[in-house]
Amino acid sequence: MKVLIAEDDPISRLLLQGHLQKWGHEVTAATTGAEAWRLFEGATFPLVVSDWMMPEMDGPELVRRIRACQRPGYVYVILLTARTQKADVVQGMEAGADDFVTKPFDREELRVRVRAGERIVQLEHTLAEQNLALREAQAALVQSEKLASLGRLAAGMAHEINNPIAYVTNNVAVLRRDMLAALEVLDLWRQGDGASAARLEEELDLAYFRTNFARTCDKTLEGLQRVRDIVRNLRDFARLDEADFKEADLNAALASAAEILGHEIRQKGVRLESDFGPLPPVLCHPGKLNQVFLNLLANAVQACDRGGAVTLRSRAEGDDVVLEVQDNGSGIKPEHRARLFEPFFTTKPIGQGTGLGLSVSFGIVRDHGGVIEVESEVGRGSTFRVRLPRQPPPTGGR
Repeated sequence: MKVLIAEDDPISRLLLQGHLQKWGHEVTAATTGAEAWRLFEGATFPLVVSDWMMPEMDGPELVRRIRACQRPGYVYVILLTARTQKADVVQGMEAGADDFVTKPFDREELRVRVRAGERIVQLEHTLAEQNLALREAQAALVQSEKLASLGRLAAGMAHEINNPIAYVTNNVAVLRRDMLAALEVLDLWRQGDGASAARLEEELDLAYFRTNFARTCDKTLEGLQRVRDIVRNLRDFARLDEADFKEADLNAALASAAEILGHEIRQKGVRLESDFGPLPPVLCHPGKLNQVFLNLLANAVQACDRGGAVTLRSRAEGDDVVLEVQDNGSGIKPEHRARLFEPFFTTKPIGQGTGLGLSVSFGIVRDHGGVIEVESEVGRGSTFRVRLPRQPPPTGGR
């Protein structure tokens, strides 16, 4: 382990350096606090042993700068001091020191305190690795659930797209037929054969074509716009920019989830109502929150009987925004509520659910500094409430 020594007394510095090197450490020595700080800025030192009283910069100030330095990995700091009063100890600990060794220091005492620091740094390193592994596993679960959701929605989206595409295709065929007929009539007029042109115009009923041409074009454009909206909603749901925080309109996110599930909602005969209040923009991962709202809405629709109702609500509360998905479905049994957010827990039949939707949603909301609250009564329905801060915590989205 690399150790930085800050000690202005040459004898103490040599003793420290000799002991630490004998115990297997790679040692860098500084004669002042300012020199130690410059060395610390230019390299990584998991362990720092610093004298309290030094020229240019004392030990507590060095510790404060180390603690204020934003870099990965924990730095364990031991202060060397002849001060033994409680006020001095408090001052050093408030500065950020982890331990003290009194001067003149005892070799064995120094050894055990350095060993303790080593163990803490190693534990922190192990925890950081485990945390990274958990984050990677969570990211994999999020992606797995997203793919499962997309697979579940594929049939519905195909139906949603096929309807307007069929309508557009039929309209374009009619427009092509009637436009070719109109051009044929125009050619006859240009040839000076007015009688034939008038007769053909009547046979082809070009008056009807003239009356309905604009409306047919408008309806065709509406169908294409519908396809574009569906594709945009799918693109937003599966967006790949999840590494970036950006401001988002969460009312639009809820509405997008409802659009994506439109076919399933209509097929189930569920009435969808919305009560959106004005919301400020929220700094978030929009793609991840889209997934949360899609999961909650899909669960609400599935919980309803035919003819049931789902209500989407939103409002601002102080520095938070609150979004609710309420259904009048079967409700959640009391014995199941405590396990709702457990990975792979599901009350659905085998093959109809991964058991990851709520677990993944819980993790996404938590990483945004928010919470998911649940109210439910068997036979009367459930309300899932997502409460999010407008600004996520500094560690959000890790």
